Amino acid sequence: MTTNVVIIGAGQAGVTAALSLRDQGWDQEIHIIGAEGHVPYQRPPLSKGYLAGTEDISDLALCSTAALGNQQITTHFGVAVTQLHREQKVVVLDNGKRLQYRWLIIATGSEPRDLMVPGKELSGLHSVRTVEDADALRECFTNGGHTVFIGGGFLNLEVAAEAARHGSVTVLEVAPQILGRVLSRPAAEALAKHHQQLGVDIRCGTSIRAILGENNKVAAVELEDGERIAAARVVVSVGATARDELAAQAGLVTDAGIIVDEQLRTSDDSIFAIGDCAVFPSVYADSTMRVESVQNATDQARHVASVITKGSLEDYQALPWFWSIQGTQRVQIAGLALPDDDTRVVQHDEATGKLVVERLRDDRLVAVETINAPGPHMKARKTLAASVTHLASQVAS
Repeated sequence: MTTNVVIIGAGQAGVTAALSLRDQGWDQEIHIIGAEGHVPYQRPPLSKGYLAGTEDISDLALCSTAALGNQQITTHFGVAVTQLHREQKVVVLDNGKRLQYRWLIIATGSEPRDLMVPGKELSGLHSVRTVEDADALRECFTNGGHTVFIGGGFLNLEVAAEAARHGSVTVLEVAPQILGRVLSRPAAEALAKHHQQLGVDIRCGTSIRAILGENNKVAAVELEDGERIAAARVVVSVGATARDELAAQAGLVTDAGIIVDEQLRTSDDSIFAIGDCAVFPSVYADSTMRVESVQNATDQARHVASVITKGSLEDYQALPWFWSIQGTQRVQIAGLALPDDDTRVVQHDEATGKLVVERLRDDRLVAVETINAPGPHMKARKTLAASVTHLASQVAS
């Protein structure tokens, strides 16, 4: 029987898993497969420094092909997996190559959710998921004109701050506030005020009827009330969906992502799923969840490497934490709050933009949101991580 580890996905989770396996002593073959032809790269800077032109592709690299080769990790870039045969423990690539595995790690990530409105097929619509996406949008910004953003989440707001340097900007959000699923109202309002100072017009509670075009190119966005907003381009970010098609076709259990257990195993004991594509049981949230963050991708990758190399039976229970750059504002979140959790503003200095907000559930601290306050963020991470360990011990007992 082969002893190969095969990793599908060459993003943050996949590359970290490959390198962690070597770091933890795995001396058998490792194969990593990536559909993009690029050297594996970080995605978060695409909407920040890379889009602004202060970073290039070399700054984004997770690891060079040569470095992976030096670790005796075999790379298959620019190819995709077309079939997964669980009985034979074989994956088939679109170049006809077949790879047999003892352990398989699925790290296929997520993809932008489709915008279901008339006109979505027009040219001039942008998203920021790949290097090519960011390149195309940066080039488009040089033409000036008004930019309309559909969706008021972290990604679009990061891009909107850059767009405001090139022309007028409108952000359209269907919810009553921006970032309503992830931030308290005080933090969201502080960020909205900052964006307004940058010249960004944010409109919440706004629904889209259609995207209108001229000569097959975006010309305007029509709202449900009939108002039309002229647009030189439209940037869309209305959430993301797990890339779980391959897993579902192979008969693994999926439900808006690949279902895994406490060790991040799928319904097949030889297969793990990590990162954006995985739905895992969280001790911290007391429910199953799918998390899209660098922290989640890297921590889950290291955990699976430990399970494979050491037979670890410990549950995955890392504390979720997130960050975003919005213009000059650095947003950091430790823990995980729900929209109905209580809010307590601990510190707010409008002159510096510093803000610290605690989120409470049944009088228990579950998250801390900070803006321009790295010290309180790090302190919160330590405090909340300790509470996660306590919760896990309670569950185990």
